Amino acid sequence: MEYVVLYLLVNIAVGVAACFYGKKLFYLMLGALVFLGVLNIGLSSTDGSSVSLVVAVVLGVVAALLSKFVYKAGVFLVGAVSGAALGFVIDILLPQEASAYLGVVIALGALLVGLAALRWCDLFVRLGTAYAGSTFVVSNVLAAVLAFGSLGTLAVPGDAMATFTALSDYIGGEFSAAHGTSILIGTVVLTIVGALVQKRQD
Repeated sequence: MEYVVLYLLVNIAVGVAACFYGKKLFYLMLGALVFLGVLNIGLSSTDGSSVSLVVAVVLGVVAALLSKFVYKAGVFLVGAVSGAALGFVIDILLPQEASAYLGVVIALGALLVGLAALRWCDLFVRLGTAYAGSTFVVSNVLAAVLAFGSLGTLAVPGDAMATFTALSDYIGGEFSAAHGTSILIGTVVLTIVGALVQKRQD
């Protein structure tokens, strides 16, 4: 059960930091996103050996350090991640038959929001980070309040990664589908509040 609590706390804490301090933490968040992206690409395109892992990590670190110097690409990336998350939420609200087009909806959302982010940089950094953070906060808080018993049944004793994977699949899948409207409303409200708080910090 401790893995369930840890998963929820980490997701909520990261979400709160992004939602209310996203613009201040933008380069740190951008570096983390670039690192994870390069690392995943590196691992998926190699044989998974320890040498491949070291190379992927080194490339991820180098890319993360260089990301600060490609601000526009970073703004697009944050916008694209937010657009992809928005596409996922929209798909939850669509009829079950539309789920076959989930990839198209997510890709289209990522592209459109990423391009719009380039046009209105500061506003989109605030909105994008507030939105990305609020999706973490709202879904995990609601899951903790409404389905904590169900989350407990997903815990795999002694295996944190298996527990985290099961929790992520459940909260992002079955739980989100059942509570899509509540998650959407909560996410929109918290995004607005988070963006306004970030604006006041400027």
